[in-house]
Amino acid sequence: MSVAVGTIIAKNFLPFARVLAASLRERHPDVPFVTILADRPDAACARGGEPFEIVLLDDLAIPDLRRLCFGYSRQQMSIALKPYLLGYLLGRFSSAIFLDADILVLDSLQPLFDAARAHAICLTPHVLAPLSGADRRTRDLNILQAGVYNGGFVGVSEHLSARRFLSWWADRLRTHCRHDVAHGMHYDQRWLDLVPSLFDDVHIVRDPGCNVAYWNLLEREPGSTRFFHFSGFEPERPQVITRYSNRLAMEAIAPEAAALFARYAGRLRDAGYFDCRASPYAFGAFDNGVPIPDVARRLYLEVNGAPDRFGDPFAAGGSESYFRWLNEPVEGSSDAVTRLWHRVYRGRPDLQRAFPDVFGADRDAFRAWIAVSGVKEHGVADAFTR
Repeated sequence: MSVAVGTIIAKNFLPFARVLAASLRERHPDVPFVTILADRPDAACARGGEPFEIVLLDDLAIPDLRRLCFGYSRQQMSIALKPYLLGYLLGRFSSAIFLDADILVLDSLQPLFDAARAHAICLTPHVLAPLSGADRRTRDLNILQAGVYNGGFVGVSEHLSARRFLSWWADRLRTHCRHDVAHGMHYDQRWLDLVPSLFDDVHIVRDPGCNVAYWNLLEREPGSTRFFHFSGFEPERPQVITRYSNRLAMEAIAPEAAALFARYAGRLRDAGYFDCRASPYAFGAFDNGVPIPDVARRLYLEVNGAPDRFGDPFAAGGSESYFRWLNEPVEGSSDAVTRLWHRVYRGRPDLQRAFPDVFGADRDAFRAWIAVSGVKEHGVADAFTR
């Protein structure tokens, strides 16, 4: 039975895919490695230009692809494509493994390949034993908020249960792949919590050498690691383990683990990290060049019938465009509050407390907040501050 490994990147993450591919090739030179480009190719990232296969978005047969590209940020898009990647690979191979691009293969993955062949679905938990220490409850709660299983690794095989899982997962991630802890979401991961109870033949990988990362580093032995997950690591800050948590300092971890971070930073640098990190995102702006704020993406997914109502969401011109609609006053605001800023307001209880009457007595104060703080906090361009 054949197996393939795949990952997903936008152009700014190309060096991560290069390093992952090279580390996989060192251990498994005959295992195919496929990279989905959640972006549009250019001269720096094109088919045939890398030592691995690049698959474009149009090859995945994603329903209403344009809507997905607009509705999600670069990070969300790269995550929401996981079920499509795995489904694509199952169309060519009998089993498939997804690995996050910020992973380094350090030892044989044969036990994972064997597990993926033997079972419909394979998942790795964040931790393998009850946590100890003074912060054990806090860490447990953080894991519960993020999800029991880490989405950096998922394995599937050509099995009806796997196909049902991928279809279900894709459906959930089309509109609910976001970080919203208050509503039970952490991108793709909280959905994985349901998988063992919903689908047959789910195998939990309990190998302590798999998915070693900042959340379990103190409980694992770095010398026996199969693959290390550098989640949140940034080579421009090589002394910071992850941008997601300040719980661990580089000085507090084992010397061999610290040396691994240093080597990884060097490999990323040699793979072009500092050249690629500012690569523009093909779906980052309207066709008039105005950057798309995250709040506009989320609101687009919430509007009933948005694709039929607005047509191409990237097109800013025309009286019926989504861009124009965002800048129109919300009903009842007397031209004071646009739909975009009203959506910001509805999602911020602190703003509701500070400005309880944005359509009346607090209108001017709210507009002043938009001009001074709102545009910075929400990454909104001047084109939306009318």
